[in-house]
Amino acid sequence: MASGSTNEGSATAATVDGQIRRLRDGEAVLLVDRRGRRQLKRLRAGHRLTIRSSVLACDRIIGLPEGSRIGGGRDEEFLVFRPGYAEIVPLLERPAEPIFAKDAGLILTRGDIRPGQTVVEIGVGCGALSMLLHRAVQPGGRLVTYEIREDFAEEARRNMQRFEGEAEAWTIRIRDAATGLDEKGVDRIVIDVPDIAAMLAAASDALRDGGILVAFSPTVMQVRATHDRAAQCAFTLAETFEVLERRWHIDAVSMRPDHRMVAHTGFLTVMRRLAR
Repeated sequence: MASGSTNEGSATAATVDGQIRRLRDGEAVLLVDRRGRRQLKRLRAGHRLTIRSSVLACDRIIGLPEGSRIGGGRDEEFLVFRPGYAEIVPLLERPAEPIFAKDAGLILTRGDIRPGQTVVEIGVGCGALSMLLHRAVQPGGRLVTYEIREDFAEEARRNMQRFEGEAEAWTIRIRDAATGLDEKGVDRIVIDVPDIAAMLAAASDALRDGGILVAFSPTVMQVRATHDRAAQCAFTLAETFEVLERRWHIDAVSMRPDHRMVAHTGFLTVMRRLAR
């Protein structure tokens, strides 16, 4: 079942034929106040956005270029942008923990995910990673997602439509991927479910020779089970990574690491499919 329908709020390129694409009715926007606090909102003609004590008319924002300042006077002043992946994910209402940007970047690079590929995703969560994978395989590729829970799938469809618009190259199948995948000879498989080891046989059968599998695991015991099962399912070169992310505080008088950081979110295991 293909996701969604055409949506004027899709996060497509900011220019069309070299022209600046101004903010449009229906788009999701990121509003950033002077303290750096971020609000994810949607523009609706004739509507108003309320943030704390500020009331901002959408009609005064629609038509502006990204990076404009809005508000002022009695209202707070905000910068307005289209949100990127790293900004969308922390602000999503979600039924399951999403893949955050620090891990998503490694999935794309270690998984060597590129335009034109066929990618299978097992486990959809709130659809955050689906959005990124769908972008990565365009043009010419396709993404197929397997999810066992209809409520998760429905939330993912809503988020895809909200932030990406029409997603003709994306399909969701509602069933347990461990029972087998319809697709054969796929280029890449990305897994984000609790029992990765149980998915490896079906993944191996669907993946082309030399294809790459990337699996996200919250715990080391899941990593251990994945490695133990990998060779039995014709996978090799298994490596596991953990990504830690720390910002730096920089102002006119000091430069230092932030006191808080995004440390452990999970482990990423990457492996290759042996030739048959």
